[in-house]
Amino acid sequence: MRELTRMMVVLTAVLALVDSAGAATTKMFRHTSAKDFEEGEANGSMILPTGEVVAGMKARHIPLEAAFVWCSVLSPDGQVAYFGTGDEGKIYAVDTRAAGGDAKAGARRVADLDAAWVTALAVRPDGTLLAGTTPGGRVYAIDPKTKVAKELATLPADHVWSLVHDAKSGTTYAGTGSPGKIFAIDGSGKSKPRALWDSGDKHVVSLLATADGRLLAGTSEEAILYRVSLDGKAEALQDFEAEEVRAIARDGDDIYVAVNEFEKAAGSPATPPGPAAAKGTRITLSGSGAPASAGSLPRPGQRKSKAGLYRLDRAGQIEQIFSLPDGYFTSLLLDEAGGAYLATGTQGKVYRAMKDRTVALAIDLPERQALTLVRAAGSFLIGTGDVGGVYRAQPASGDSATYLSKVLDGEFPARWGMLRWHGTRNLSFETRSGNTAKPDATWTAWRKLDRQTTTGDGGAGHVASPGARYAQYRVTLGGAAERLRDVSLYYLPQNQRPRILEITVAEPAAVTPATAAAASARVHSSILKLRWRVENLDADELTYRLWFRDENEAVWRPLGGPEPLIKAEYDWNTEGLPDGNYVVRVTVSDERSNPRDRALDGSLDSAPLLVDNRKPEVLGLEVHYPIVGGRARDTASNINELEYAVDGGEWKPIAPGDGICDDLIETFTFRLPSLSPGPHAVTVRAWDAADNVGAAGISVRVK
Repeated sequence: MRELTRMMVVLTAVLALVDSAGAATTKMFRHTSAKDFEEGEANGSMILPTGEVVAGMKARHIPLEAAFVWCSVLSPDGQVAYFGTGDEGKIYAVDTRAAGGDAKAGARRVADLDAAWVTALAVRPDGTLLAGTTPGGRVYAIDPKTKVAKELATLPADHVWSLVHDAKSGTTYAGTGSPGKIFAIDGSGKSKPRALWDSGDKHVVSLLATADGRLLAGTSEEAILYRVSLDGKAEALQDFEAEEVRAIARDGDDIYVAVNEFEKAAGSPATPPGPAAAKGTRITLSGSGAPASAGSLPRPGQRKSKAGLYRLDRAGQIEQIFSLPDGYFTSLLLDEAGGAYLATGTQGKVYRAMKDRTVALAIDLPERQALTLVRAAGSFLIGTGDVGGVYRAQPASGDSATYLSKVLDGEFPARWGMLRWHGTRNLSFETRSGNTAKPDATWTAWRKLDRQTTTGDGGAGHVASPGARYAQYRVTLGGAAERLRDVSLYYLPQNQRPRILEITVAEPAAVTPATAAAASARVHSSILKLRWRVENLDADELTYRLWFRDENEAVWRPLGGPEPLIKAEYDWNTEGLPDGNYVVRVTVSDERSNPRDRALDGSLDSAPLLVDNRKPEVLGLEVHYPIVGGRARDTASNINELEYAVDGGEWKPIAPGDGICDDLIETFTFRLPSLSPGPHAVTVRAWDAADNVGAAGISVRVK
């Protein structure tokens, strides 16, 4: 009974708020899908494809001095992870077993190489490190204990992208770029490196040794996966419609490959004419940033990209496991449960993809690029770029699993109302608010919800944070079994005053061919088509009221009837008004969307509008053949055209006495053409600026 009472309290509060939404423009932010939640930050939590937020991995930062942490490798005993960095060619070591406040938890420098980038690492059974660099294509051997480094080989290539060491033969294989070859390097370094295989592509970006003593190689820019024998023979396993096979991993007989496709750069060669070329396996989209194309080191703000993870089985059957619609993969690591961790170089995210194609956002790092993954005790380490560092990822426990929403923008100063969620009961919510788009010291401290209640499938509470334009919520899961499925946050933005920006008179209807074929295409209308442009920042339903007055009077008179208008237009029939100039006032109100005490209005007066429904007069016609003279007069607008016709014939223009039609009264004389003897009818007509036309006639007798 007590539980039912609590549920009724929550439901009543929510319904009361929703019922007032129509009248007070209450709005709501709702997060319910994986896409919604991925816009925030998962800290020690994971976002499942179903849209659930659950306990996940916690990442602890290990600082080091580098712009990018590009590659990594484990020591033979698995107790130390080595990281190659740029842009000063340093190598760091991190103890895989250390955690928390352990003194060994930091990164220690073990080598400074004469190179800008350490782009590939491998390790010998005796613990000697092998490092490939770029540019320059050199390979070094480093003793981590003494920190002594010596050059093992200089390859005829610009870049060394991948290294694999064969413990049985003592040979190291290097995948290079410009050109895309595999070189074999003798363990002693005394023999000249041997070109084992030429891919014919620009780069060999990934290498993996197989159990049968062969190599798997992934290339760029054609994105082909090869199997290469140690005698230099190769077979293509898969051709992708992409740019690079970025990473390769193996689970028994299954091969996993991470593939990236980048938008073609500006100025790329056009497709040659002729039949369309055959295409490889295409990435099928099912989730922005700078490409980590092998030919260039990652830089933010370059080409758009998409990526795919594939599994290739022993029989050659290929299956796409996961795709990233906006971004690219940088590293691939398999875990003991058969899942694949994928680092991305766009938004610092690490995903976990399972064989059944379920994918979760495992870690969301503050850096924009997660570049390399390597195993650690019970978990893994992540090397980052765009501020180099290492993160130790470990399963979250207790209250360390949290989720932070993105900054919610009320667009205007807002009053924050109720927060309601669906999920487990033991979730703890906090909110904060501020008036800067990026949270800073001016934002309020985190505050727990007021009057929080729980139900069988969630709970609700009132936001205690004060009114402000922006807000965020943070939820602590509190345990491995806790789940968050849906969040709704209600708010009431400050009402914004609507404004009339401009009042115009629309042009009359377009002239039709039938109208144009008539005696004249000019048609006077007593209707002024009033139109006005409105600024309505909070999209309220608006009403309009109109008034008018003579330009020389002070009294406003209502226009448009007793009921307010709901469209920003009015056709004003001026037929019953005296000619003259009138001013129209338009008042706008948002009373339909707001309570009376919160409703706001605004108004604007038009420029003087001419009302002229009287025809001009043609007076004083006199004939002294062949000369006709007279004058045209109007009381409201200037005479702007004069014409004459003889015996109902074609209308011909008349020039006014001063040469320009610009006054209320215009005198005129014109010469008639040569006419046959006898009587003739001459008609003169005058147009005013309001398209009124007046006419008069006179009879002419030619002897």
